[in-house]
Amino acid sequence: MSFFYSEKDKSKKSPLKLIMLGGTETVTKNLTIYEYRDEIIIVDCGVGMPDSEMPGVDLVIPDFSYLLQNSHKVKALFVTHGHEDHIGAIPYLLQQLNVPVYANKLVQGFIQEKLKEKNFKNLADSVRFNLITPEMPEVQVASFKVSAFRINHSVPSSMGFAIRTPEGLILHMADYRIDWTPVMDEPIDLGRIAAYGNEGVLCLLSDCLGVTTEGYSKSESTLNDTFFDLFEDAGQRQVFVTTISSNISRMYQIITSAIRHGRRVVLSGRSIEQNVGVARRLGFLPFDEGVFVPEQDASGYPQGDLVYIIAGCYGQQGSSLDRLSRIEHQALRLEKDALVIFSADPNPPGVDIDVEKVMSNLTIAGAEVIYGKIQQNLHVSGHGARGDLMTIAAVVKPKYFVPIGGTITKMRVYTNMLEDLRVSRDRIFECREGESIEFLGGSARKGQALEVKPVFIDAKRTDEISPVVIRDRETLSTEGVFVVVIPTSKGGDIYSDKLEIVTRGFVYVKGSQELMDKSRKFIIKDTGKNLSKSKDWNTLKRRLENDIEKFLYQETARRPLVIVHSLVV
Repeated sequence: MSFFYSEKDKSKKSPLKLIMLGGTETVTKNLTIYEYRDEIIIVDCGVGMPDSEMPGVDLVIPDFSYLLQNSHKVKALFVTHGHEDHIGAIPYLLQQLNVPVYANKLVQGFIQEKLKEKNFKNLADSVRFNLITPEMPEVQVASFKVSAFRINHSVPSSMGFAIRTPEGLILHMADYRIDWTPVMDEPIDLGRIAAYGNEGVLCLLSDCLGVTTEGYSKSESTLNDTFFDLFEDAGQRQVFVTTISSNISRMYQIITSAIRHGRRVVLSGRSIEQNVGVARRLGFLPFDEGVFVPEQDASGYPQGDLVYIIAGCYGQQGSSLDRLSRIEHQALRLEKDALVIFSADPNPPGVDIDVEKVMSNLTIAGAEVIYGKIQQNLHVSGHGARGDLMTIAAVVKPKYFVPIGGTITKMRVYTNMLEDLRVSRDRIFECREGESIEFLGGSARKGQALEVKPVFIDAKRTDEISPVVIRDRETLSTEGVFVVVIPTSKGGDIYSDKLEIVTRGFVYVKGSQELMDKSRKFIIKDTGKNLSKSKDWNTLKRRLENDIEKFLYQETARRPLVIVHSLVV
């Protein structure tokens, strides 16, 4: 269905805009903007995982440029649940935009822990937290009225949002599954969701990540016996379990099974310790203090009496599991017959190589790694399978659909699924990052797309890393560096015939003397040619670097990072 606004329409009413800043192409970095006139609310604000082509990057966050340019419009941030891909970028947003945060107690606890870190301590006392739960009445923020309702996911107290806008009711269901016997929650409130459907829903924003899995998702409770059986089979072996640090339901199952086997629990990794600490304070993990053994004391216990819950299920470099696999952990030592169990959602795009590297290191060190059984009762996905997604779509009966939380491919499969339900394709909007949808008078169309860029973060400094720096790092790691040092006088005279060349990771100099001699002659000649055009050093440097890069590619089919440097003599 297409819709065109006349000038008369524009003067009477403004459209409601949905802008996707993340969570549509790479599963992660979830952030959705709801904008009406001069009012904006945000739903979720998560991080992404760096891949092998992002050396030195700890996190990837959404591009906040549009929000900062319209900071006077932003009224509130609403958070659906406590996973990193939905909350991890919140401290970075709050550094630049002091906006009220609406979340449940567990999510507030997770965010507060992040704000205690040294880079965000200045924010800890200034953030305006507001509680929102399915049991509370709706919250009105500007022209938006927001109610929470129960869903099931792999972190307790996850919520969907019913957002009443001037254009109609929108249901925002980020990550969810239908679970009638959850471990720590009540079942999804399908009755309330159906009531919204009967009332009339303008648009459903729905998780689509599990759409390629046939049938219905299994209940989290089906894993209760899995961990018990694995620990039983382990005998007196050393046991490590790695999972997402915010997967509190999984922690509950692991700890319960450990207690049944007379084992105590060791928490390893800052994120695991922080999130378990929050969950224990809030009563989600009601276990006695004696169940836990501090990591620094673990080596003093018989290893068959312990279960380690360790961070690093996605192979994060520098994580506790990564250091353990490389025999570089200061507090823990991996025994040769250790059992290492991976129990986490399928890897986000880009981390497969890191996970494989960690598993290989563990195997070489003599451990038994259980990973391939993830689809066989070692893990239950927090994302609904095709049957779950079809059920919600049929119950809600919205006029329009927007798949979120998946990849481009998953969005298309979700669209195809809806067509099986006889939903016409013009009622479904697949959005890439920066794209928008406009609603006016009960109709919808694609709006203007924003230009968004990836934002890379060095978490140790909270600095943004320029894409140019990332590109240079990648070049250094794959092609090497070619440095030309040209002597100059204090008066600015350039002695190109006395230049020196230093190279690392490009060619073996002693075996490439012919190339070095040819390069030297080319650079001397090229310097003279460019000097005749301009004697400005910055201009000369830029031209030389471009020319040398082209020359080296012609000679070697490789593109090292070329740096031209002047040295005053």
